[in-house]
Amino acid sequence: MRITAWQQFLDDQSDWPTASQVRDNGAARDTTSGTIFAHRRRMDPQKRHRQILQAATKIIAAKGFWGMSLQDVADEIGITEAALYHYIASKNDLLTMVINEAYDTPAADEYNASNATISDCCGHRVCFYPRYCLNIVLYNLQRPQMVQLFSMLYGEALNPKHPAHDFFIGHHRRNWELVRSMKWVLPPGYTEERLHHVFTLAMAAMDGLQYHWLADSSVNLLEEWIRFSDQIFPEYEWAGFTDPSEYSSENNRCLLPYTL
Repeated sequence: MRITAWQQFLDDQSDWPTASQVRDNGAARDTTSGTIFAHRRRMDPQKRHRQILQAATKIIAAKGFWGMSLQDVADEIGITEAALYHYIASKNDLLTMVINEAYDTPAADEYNASNATISDCCGHRVCFYPRYCLNIVLYNLQRPQMVQLFSMLYGEALNPKHPAHDFFIGHHRRNWELVRSMKWVLPPGYTEERLHHVFTLAMAAMDGLQYHWLADSSVNLLEEWIRFSDQIFPEYEWAGFTDPSEYSSENNRCLLPYTL
């Protein structure tokens, strides 16, 4: 690891969720254990909606969409299945709600870009892609259940009959459209095509590493990703373009010529 600023994340892992913390054994991570709701019969619609959303997320992460039943969700929050239909139209409707409101939210995009973006001495707002990727890992460490949900559904949705098939088929394309819309500061000689190749490689590596992390509690996702970064963003090419901390406005260097 060559970025001093990244060491702080390795040094302090105490505030990670329990399910994200490293264990000595190689058992699968338990991201969905325990009932997380008080069984209250009367609740205002907004609170009940959030409760249903959280219960469905937990159960789909554990069982998948095909294995989950609406009775499972009703049992988790202490209501009848019939009462559940006051808030949702169908099982497919519940899945759409989970994807749109729990997983695919603007909060993730904002977090991922937050500490990867700076203004140079000329006032240009530019982003550092290796740090952006690190932020994705840091964000996912805070939501292990969502990582399991995504992984479970991604595998199921290879089936064209799955209600989330179109969402997952388009997931890579939507993420790329977001990435290509941002102003990245890149090593000399980079083209949009080459950035797309690196983006595809980084996302594929991250997905594979997260599967390994979910299956083996002894894996430290952050440490492994930083090692991966050394291969995906080699120092001989990316030095000075990895993290905003590498830039000093005192150098009076305009970064706009290094963007696409």
